[in-house]
Amino acid sequence: MCSNDSPSEIADGTPDAATLAADYEQYLLDIEEQPLPSYRAAELRARIEEVRATLAAEGVASAGQLQQLLRTVTEALADVRAARVVAAPPERDLSAAVPGAADTGAAYEVTATEQRESLNLLLDVLFTVVETPTHEDRRRAADAGGDTGNAADAGDAGNSEADTAGGLGVDGYAGPE
Repeated sequence: MCSNDSPSEIADGTPDAATLAADYEQYLLDIEEQPLPSYRAAELRARIEEVRATLAAEGVASAGQLQQLLRTVTEALADVRAARVVAAPPERDLSAAVPGAADTGAAYEVTATEQRESLNLLLDVLFTVVETPTHEDRRRAADAGGDTGNAADAGDAGNSEADTAGGLGVDGYAGPE
């Protein structure tokens, strides 16, 4: 899957919870194939599974779950970007182990192709996190009369402290002065 594709978006632009849950399930499989350090892959799998299970059960995820997954994905992106890019040595079995992962004690190294593929996957996960609806999104959609297409626009008109209390923790920020 390419970062430019968005299979979890249906024709009217609203994320479909079942499709998003399936996307997260696919990401669980795809993470296994990436040359990520084992601790990072384990954390990604745990966070993705948590969001996937909640989506499958409730149709939405909690903002806290999405924030944790977002943090984990951005840290993994930083790891992959900071990895030393090396040519694939002929003796290295590219399917067996991550060269330089934390559990091997060497510097974190990836081939250019591995780095590109890992970055693409992590960006796909990042975009899916942004598309994933939360309980707050559902509440705003209900307050706006059930129109999920423009719920964010309709919800912005009547924002109060109660509306933003479950937000991303930037209440009261007025921007640069």
